Amino acid sequence: MDGLEIFLSGLRVQRAAFTRFEGYAPWGLDLNAYPHTKFGIVTEGSCFIDIKNDTSPVNLVRGSCYLLPRGNAFRIRHAVDGSTDKFEEVIKSHSLGSLLRYGSDGERTSVIGGQFVFTNDRYPLILDLLPPLICFNVNDEELDELHSTLKLLEKEIINPAPGTATILDSLADIFFIQTLRAYLLRSKTRNLGWAGILSDDRLGQALRLIHAESSKSWTIESLASQIGMSRASFSSHFKNKLGISPIAYLTRHRMNLAQDLLRRSESIGIAQVASQVGYDSDAAFNKAFKREVGISPALWRSKGIVNFQSEKKLI
Repeated sequence: MDGLEIFLSGLRVQRAAFTRFEGYAPWGLDLNAYPHTKFGIVTEGSCFIDIKNDTSPVNLVRGSCYLLPRGNAFRIRHAVDGSTDKFEEVIKSHSLGSLLRYGSDGERTSVIGGQFVFTNDRYPLILDLLPPLICFNVNDEELDELHSTLKLLEKEIINPAPGTATILDSLADIFFIQTLRAYLLRSKTRNLGWAGILSDDRLGQALRLIHAESSKSWTIESLASQIGMSRASFSSHFKNKLGISPIAYLTRHRMNLAQDLLRRSESIGIAQVASQVGYDSDAAFNKAFKREVGISPALWRSKGIVNFQSEKKLI
């Protein structure tokens, strides 16, 4: 299992919602936070993007892509110091279906932006290993590939037919993988962040074990033994690099898997879910689930907490 496969294991992209944006200078948009991954591809012109009060503005040109893995609030605008308007207000008055035109009469910038919506109620835990804002460039061939996948998504959305739901799920997964792969191949900092962690032989092996054998009764001692480290050294090294203890990471990963099982199969019982994600008893699973998610697994399932049918679009 290579680094990308580890990273993608357990991720379930249900759909990719997107908007085609044409901005005519001067223009600027201020977008709220959202609990899923945001993305964008500049297909014409240039602009600047930043996370307000957190990152310096980054210049984006044709072929530039951006990812906000944890859905942070951000600004995108024609000029580095330009003013911005609330996206939610702009889209109410300027949206033409999946197209948003906005600005004045200056230079045009075209962006395809939106979000990857996951099957659980938020972005998956492993995305915490990525920086809050990722910007990278793709070549013309990769840009065409990404654009082609988006066109297929758009076609299925506009002209639904038998099998459309399955096709959209698959295309969303493909588009997400294409985007991450392009980042890996283009990133000058892939030795940092999650890619750097996966290139760390010991941590990479620990993550492989956790993701490949989530149902195993792992302890800090058994994980440390598998990768040839002492308990104390492994625990300290893991937490220093990831900002979370090995067991806390394992628990959160299991809860992500559990939510996916609860959502995808109404016929599977709570006891079966508990067993599949590594718990010997319903009681232990229920306690862990409620501690991490806030309510019991049965209530989570019955309330249908996650509603991914919203048509809300974000650049």
